Amino acid sequence: MNLQDLIDRTPAQFKPIVAEYGPALIAMTAAEFAAWIDLLIRGNPFAAWEVICAKLDQPALLAAWQGLGEKWDAATAANADRIDLQRSAALAVMKVLLAVALAAVGI
Repeated sequence: MNLQDLIDRTPAQFKPIVAEYGPALIAMTAAEFAAWIDLLIRGNPFAAWEVICAKLDQPALLAAWQGLGEKWDAATAANADRIDLQRSAALAVMKVLLAVALAAVGI
């Protein structure tokens, strides 16, 4: 299959996307394509897009994508820390409320 065949089989609204990224998909071997689909199924879209960017042979695009991925990873880690703090705070409040409830019923 060539790029034009792929574009011809694509709904009109997606043709620009296929024209842009289709060459990366066409350049993949069957094993690479299966591994790429596996990344998507396992919920790793950043790695999947990195594969596409690398196949397009556009170093600036790949570098920009990797930079975004690093920022996303840092934001995710910071968010996880905030969530852990919130859980700890909520647990501390619940322990106090439990103690108050137990005292109120005389236990």
